[in-house]
Amino acid sequence: MIDYTFRYQPGAPNPRPKPTSPEEAREALMRGNRVFSGWMCRCQGADAAHADSWHVVECVGLESGFPAQPGEYPTQKPFAVVLGCSDARVPTEMLFGRGFNDLFVVRVAGNVLNDVVLGSLDFSATALNDSVQVVVVLGHTNCGAVTGAVSAYLEPTKFWSKSNSPNLRLIYKGIFGAVREADKMIREVWGSDAPSHPEYRGALIDAAVCMNAAHTALALRQEYEESPEWGAEVLYGVYDVRTHQVCMPTRPFDPEMPDLVNLARAPSHPDELAALARELATILRPKDVGENPNGAVLSSKALG
Repeated sequence: MIDYTFRYQPGAPNPRPKPTSPEEAREALMRGNRVFSGWMCRCQGADAAHADSWHVVECVGLESGFPAQPGEYPTQKPFAVVLGCSDARVPTEMLFGRGFNDLFVVRVAGNVLNDVVLGSLDFSATALNDSVQVVVVLGHTNCGAVTGAVSAYLEPTKFWSKSNSPNLRLIYKGIFGAVREADKMIREVWGSDAPSHPEYRGALIDAAVCMNAAHTALALRQEYEESPEWGAEVLYGVYDVRTHQVCMPTRPFDPEMPDLVNLARAPSHPDELAALARELATILRPKDVGENPNGAVLSSKALG
């Protein structure tokens, strides 16, 4: 038996007060994910009688779910806004170890920006600005929307396939910029013949997932940094559905390790996007690929 439990003790001292600054909020989210990912890792093959099969989330926010007076509504006081993907494998509150009234969550396929998403974020910027400390853009590995955008990018005829509705194409269009930047840097780091490598497409998807989150984070920072109502800090990360860790950058070849958990601060300039793309292309470069001054992929055999 494996138990995931929300615990609320009325009248008990608050074991973890809500964050009151962006850095406290960032640390709380990363700490929660370290606990959750460690528990998920231990649950794989765990003995049902083992203590590690229990995971308890102190649901202290539940106290704000009770109105002060009969007939009143409880007050909404999240400390973080999360723009995430609709993917069912990415349970936002659970993966951050949070509970009732902690997170204001907006979910859309591919965590892309559109008018409705921005409207929801605008609401949080005005109605909830007294409590919100951070806004988090959360992508995830093995994202179907990013995979579809990569497929359409590599084979443009697929973009116009009848299986892709006009609305789905709009999502792909919102991701193409991240795909292009990831592809450009992979070709630069791996060599111009990178598309011929069997690991190229998978690497492009992994890199594009991270770049998509980074692009959205930069866009939101530009959207709100001049807003007098918005005092929250913009962060971004990617949830690895294998290790259950939120990281930036992701390291798909590494096992679950607490030190990898990271929510990065939103880029402030396009140059930071390029630096991230280069870092990802380097991380994802296969061991049998080396760099060549002429821009061609060299296999380990060619390198001698």
